[in-house]
Amino acid sequence: LIAVETDQALADELRTESHNTSTKIIHADFLEYPMESLPDNLKIIGNLPYYISTPIIDKILTHPKKFSAFYLTIQYELGRRLAAGPGSKEYGGFSCFVQYYAEQKLLFRIKNTAFRPIPKVDSCFLKLTPRVRQSKAQDEPWLFQIIRHAFQQRRKTLYNALSEVIKTEKLQEVLKELRLEEKVRAENLSIENFIALSNLTASDHPNL
Repeated sequence: LIAVETDQALADELRTESHNTSTKIIHADFLEYPMESLPDNLKIIGNLPYYISTPIIDKILTHPKKFSAFYLTIQYELGRRLAAGPGSKEYGGFSCFVQYYAEQKLLFRIKNTAFRPIPKVDSCFLKLTPRVRQSKAQDEPWLFQIIRHAFQQRRKTLYNALSEVIKTEKLQEVLKELRLEEKVRAENLSIENFIALSNLTASDHPNL
């Protein structure tokens, strides 16, 4: 068992309690701790602080070889966003990011009364598993740039949102090839749609 604790006093207490066991206590800020120093294929478990849940998830998912499963307690609304599919109001850019790297399963909801002090919101227990993906983005930063632009203004059509980063002639050509209407919105596209769109424009961005 490897435990990362940012508080020095708590880390010292945990070391005392786990003396003569196989537990290793690391005093560090997880967001600054080098993932490369950890073994591969870990099962990662965390009750994530709500205010840094997103960067922690981001860091772990972008190191897929380091975990075989990631179990996390997070705010219920965030859990719904991560598990949301195209066409739902919860579906957004971070949903696509997570679903690119991992398969997600919302295991159960946790009422706020399970915690002391009682928070204002409910939580949930979620499982993320590294995704074995057949279709991959040729340029992942470009993929996520497209997704960010597409979801920045949800009321805009995909065509209008992406015309800021892709020349209109190229965009019309790509949407036609993917059989997507110009009036379609980002929330109607799956992560596979975004991958295909990014790959068809990856060779000549950002000055299309």
